[in-house]
Amino acid sequence: MNVLSQSLIIALSFLVVYLWEQTPLANYTVPFLGFLVFIYLLLSARKKGKAFLSMGGDGPWGIFILNSLIFLLVFSTDGIYSPIFFLLYFLGFGIAFIFNPAVVFVFVLGAILVFIPQALKDDVYGNMLRLGSLVLISPLAFFFGKEYRKTDQQKTEIEAMEERAKEAADTISEDVEEILEEEKQALKGKDIEKLNEILEETEDLRQESKP
Repeated sequence: MNVLSQSLIIALSFLVVYLWEQTPLANYTVPFLGFLVFIYLLLSARKKGKAFLSMGGDGPWGIFILNSLIFLLVFSTDGIYSPIFFLLYFLGFGIAFIFNPAVVFVFVLGAILVFIPQALKDDVYGNMLRLGSLVLISPLAFFFGKEYRKTDQQKTEIEAMEERAKEAADTISEDVEEILEEEKQALKGKDIEKLNEILEETEDLRQESKP
């Protein structure tokens, strides 16, 4: 998915959260949270538990559900004053790792927009500091997310090179074995020895390409 699609997923999640909190549906937040947890666990079960640690896996809906779930949970525990407000910091980093790192800025903007009605009441200064802390973590999340993706890409490239090396070794080995089998009578002892050396080298290459 490109950055625009990922940003739309996050924006849609915030829209759902905002509309939920502004309608009578807010009275049913607790059972709805239970439903979201159930769906998220189903996603994890489908991916044999890997989705739980990777925030829903590679699909975008895991992030959509998790973002909606955590924000609704924060709103149900006093919103911007919630004792679990800090979970949003971890969520921001998680989104930067799973999605394109730039999407974390969309996440921060969405968080500010859904909290701003409550932030402008009572302790405005303290509320702005809380929202400002989200703004401050966004460059860090972007940086770490970018480095994480770079490392992940390098790992993928190394695995691809190892796979190509293994395939090349298998092909060479098969060709040499075919020559030895079909042309053994016509080959000189020196040629057979060289071909056997090639077989040994291809076997070493296969062993080196194993993870």
